[in-house]
Amino acid sequence: MNRHPVLTALLAAAQASAATRAVLICAVLICSGLTACSSPPPPAFNPGGPASTAPATPMATSSGPGSVIMPPFGKNAHVIMTDWMPADAAMAKAALADKDYELAFLYAEYTGGKSQDWTAYVSRTMELQVRALLAKPDVTTESFKGTIRIFDMRVIRDPTVPADLDVSACFDNAKAVNTNLGTGAVLPGQSPSDDSYYRFTDQLAQSPTGQWQVISNYPLVYYPRAKECKP
Repeated sequence: MNRHPVLTALLAAAQASAATRAVLICAVLICSGLTACSSPPPPAFNPGGPASTAPATPMATSSGPGSVIMPPFGKNAHVIMTDWMPADAAMAKAALADKDYELAFLYAEYTGGKSQDWTAYVSRTMELQVRALLAKPDVTTESFKGTIRIFDMRVIRDPTVPADLDVSACFDNAKAVNTNLGTGAVLPGQSPSDDSYYRFTDQLAQSPTGQWQVISNYPLVYYPRAKECKP
């Protein structure tokens, strides 16, 4: 369970077995987080459960400015996102955008590729690559359950394009498993391995409107090279 969208989609496709990886300007989501909204929220998407027939409606919530937008995962799935933020204001905005993208991408996988919330955080080129990845059968027929941790985040200037920022973090899905989207049954042949721990790096650039967007991904770095990513 270690799928992470790379720009070329080649690395992700080659490593997609037993994988589930992981984010939106709140314009399309803000209603769900405000008491002023008139209609009650639909149930969270619950693969294999009674709510699994409901559409993947974006009903994510945020606890306020500067907080991540948490998608409505069911009770069987938990994503623990680091609360670390850089002191630099621009880097903090990029870090928040990347956190939201990662969460939204994970939710897209959780819903079998149905959720489209992640599109608000990526460039057009990146969108095409991610759409191709989410359209693969190992995404559209699967979900996941368990706990995923994203931690030890860092933000640096991109070494090639100084105006861009690189946001990286450790990803630990050793306590999560892929499931059948329709039945919720755990898929066979899964067990934690060194590939369950890795560091991903997203490259972000500012759009003409000033929004930080994910435009590319660097190759994943697995444990033991990413020693800091295995507890």
